[in-house]
Amino acid sequence: MQTANKRPYLTKSRFKIALECPTKLFYAGEGQTYFDKNEGNDFLSALADGGNQVGELAKYKYHDDPVGQAITVEPLGYAPALSQTAEKLAVAGRVVIAEAALLHGNFFVRVDILIQDPDQKTVDIIEVKSKSVSDETIASRFKNTKGQFDGGWLPYLYDVTFQVAVARRVFPGYKIRAKLLLLDGNQPCAINGLNQFFHIVMDKDAPKDRPRAQVVSPVGLKKSDLGSLDFLREVAVDDIVDELRHKPIDNSAHIPDPYRKNLSVFMDWAGDLQMTGTRIFHGVSKACKSCQFRAPPGSPQRSGLHECWRDAIQQGLLDGGRKLDTRTEPLSIDLWGGVSGGSSIADTVIKHRRAFLADVQESDVQPKSMYKGQGMSPLERRMLQVEAANQQAEKYVIDEDRLKEMDQWEWPLHMIDFETSAPSLPFFNGMQPYQTIAFQFSHHVMSRNEDGHLQIKHANQWISTEAGFFPNIEFVRQLRLALMPEGQLFGTVFRYHNHENTVLRSLRTAIEDAPSEKVPDASELISFIDLITKATGEEAQRMGPFEGKKAMVDLHRLIQESYCSSFAKGSISLKFILPAILKDAPEVADFYRQPGFYGKGLKIESLNFQNEGGHQWLQAQTSDDPYKTLPPIFGPEHGQLNELLFRLASDTEEEAAINQGGLAMTAYNYTQYSGLSKAERQSILDALLRYCELDTLAMVIVVQGLMALRDKSRIV
Repeated sequence: MQTANKRPYLTKSRFKIALECPTKLFYAGEGQTYFDKNEGNDFLSALADGGNQVGELAKYKYHDDPVGQAITVEPLGYAPALSQTAEKLAVAGRVVIAEAALLHGNFFVRVDILIQDPDQKTVDIIEVKSKSVSDETIASRFKNTKGQFDGGWLPYLYDVTFQVAVARRVFPGYKIRAKLLLLDGNQPCAINGLNQFFHIVMDKDAPKDRPRAQVVSPVGLKKSDLGSLDFLREVAVDDIVDELRHKPIDNSAHIPDPYRKNLSVFMDWAGDLQMTGTRIFHGVSKACKSCQFRAPPGSPQRSGLHECWRDAIQQGLLDGGRKLDTRTEPLSIDLWGGVSGGSSIADTVIKHRRAFLADVQESDVQPKSMYKGQGMSPLERRMLQVEAANQQAEKYVIDEDRLKEMDQWEWPLHMIDFETSAPSLPFFNGMQPYQTIAFQFSHHVMSRNEDGHLQIKHANQWISTEAGFFPNIEFVRQLRLALMPEGQLFGTVFRYHNHENTVLRSLRTAIEDAPSEKVPDASELISFIDLITKATGEEAQRMGPFEGKKAMVDLHRLIQESYCSSFAKGSISLKFILPAILKDAPEVADFYRQPGFYGKGLKIESLNFQNEGGHQWLQAQTSDDPYKTLPPIFGPEHGQLNELLFRLASDTEEEAAINQGGLAMTAYNYTQYSGLSKAERQSILDALLRYCELDTLAMVIVVQGLMALRDKSRIV
């Protein structure tokens, strides 16, 4: 074990980290020494999902004028926050405090909402979470069919349990009552523009490299201004807290047995680790695959995950004699984990003691049943990835038989991509928490002329960034017009993965439920959706299998079953497949490297790139990354925000902090503030149009690449 200098107290966030993996406490406490891919993501997360806004709104659930009466403990430092909390608690009678600071021993918590009633001798600890809950989940007490706490809920339940444990020590003689304040997805918002009351801004006092979100509400705002807050659902969880306090900690493989006995034992141990800066290592597990402390090659910061891998090898938990120092050698947990029948591939290779990807054996990951699907089996994909790691080869493999489907496609080919948002805080009257907002689409068309030559055109697009306008119905209407301008669909429509199908099926339900006077063309819109989609999941179980006559072709599925490239590093996401196919099919790359080729009035027509010389997608100075040729989303006055967005969207990990879709969603949510200037709103709109145009162009490039690779294989 290693010991460093004394560190800050064990807070809620550090307690959560300790539950995941106590080793992370050490990495998180070393400042900038260790790489942390979540660092600086607070502001963007707040803008993307609205969680901070829900926290601010929650204050109005318990107080009529939280801003005017200053119920929030504002200081961030320990001493001033504790002092201000004590002052508020000293007020006679019942008191409501937001962000109350509590300290006992090694533990320091900021309680979202604390209500003290000295007459009743009660203290309510209310943890606010921007997470949707159903009647069924509450009735089951957050447990699954096996009677165990659901893994998705357990961190939240432990969070409030930790706070209650601290509060019991701070308020002797009081009854501590635990509550979660959650979002009821079945309850609609009662007013338009609820989000306008809670603007997310950058905290000016936060360090420049660690931007922090701050929610600003207008002075004088009262609870009565916000309509019914029925979608904020309070759930008493005293019984759950009591159960978690006494049961063993069993949700992490990284906690040594002596400290699993119960919550009190674990808290005391984790508090000592935090305060003394002690590094404890207790094995590796499938959870390591998502560790935020994995530094990429070339990073000047230390890599916590690689240090854990080193310890696991030294202790004989993993076998492997390859180099860890450069971080270029793929680890066993990098093996593609898709289509694994519910089992964890990362867990499997660790159980076989494989430290490195190159050492994985086919017998390690052999499925129990034979593959019955089309094209490459998941096992074949995995072993091709292992082979590439062994040979350090730059190669690709295609399944010619699976790609014969391309010969059956009806031309022209339509590539569509949607941008959507699902904010926790509803934007519109009648909208529910996390309801999908479809605000943008792009549409490229591939066709052949009379001579059989390929023609490509950015044919259509649509976007809505107007604050206060609920765009869903108009979105479907405009998409139908784009694909069926003459009332009939000619050709084949393509999507990349499930998002477009899922969105359209959800919008179908909304159209069906809407009053007929509001959607007079409902039958046409529903018929259009049914034509190009298929029912999946619960809908398929409820209504039986259904697939439209011209259901969209999923390029993601085709890639999975027909194309594997060493450049994609086992991934099938478009973010990795696009650069891979450009390297494997250099003739396609040369096609998009030409200047004066793509733009308004040029060989490939564009709706957004109108400069005289067109737009060159592949450039040496941007490492042939098309996305790096695009302008920033936000204007020059938001340089720090642009820099943060670009860094997170450029993350080399497949599970990046924010992907291109997340970037668009974040920008859209920002446009829903009515205070934006006309120029600023137009700048964001223009940038979003270009990003979405590239998303459908990427699908075009993938299809061109597959055509080129098929031609190569026939020549060979």
